[in-house]
Amino acid sequence: MGIPAPRKKSKIPAPSSASSADSVVAKQLSDLAGMIERGAVDYSFQKQGNRVTFTVDSPDGTQRMIRESNATTGLVRETTEVATKLPLLQRRNLVKTLVDDGLTQLEISKRTMTSQKTVSNDIAALRDKGRL
Repeated sequence: MGIPAPRKKSKIPAPSSASSADSVVAKQLSDLAGMIERGAVDYSFQKQGNRVTFTVDSPDGTQRMIRESNATTGLVRETTEVATKLPLLQRRNLVKTLVDDGLTQLEISKRTMTSQKTVSNDIAALRDKGRL
């Protein structure tokens, strides 16, 4: 058997060749980093085993971004969710959907930007109305 030929290294594109979407994302991340440095947004970072969760609230408190990464040998799963505060009836519809998806009350509270007690009350109201 002969010696295998060396692999060609692929070149990483220069920043100038980045798509406009990439430029927008880079700008948003830069702006977010600046807001975090100034204390203008609330954020949290949590690591449990191979799972990392980064949560950022908008400056006005009406939106939340939740970015999760879970790595195991040979596989990395990443998700990004953007949550928006909703009026009561829309929130309860969302709570019903998330309960049906099997999320815990704590997970639902993070995604609805409410307390766990509010989620508990929403679930009780949905059960009283026969929707759960």
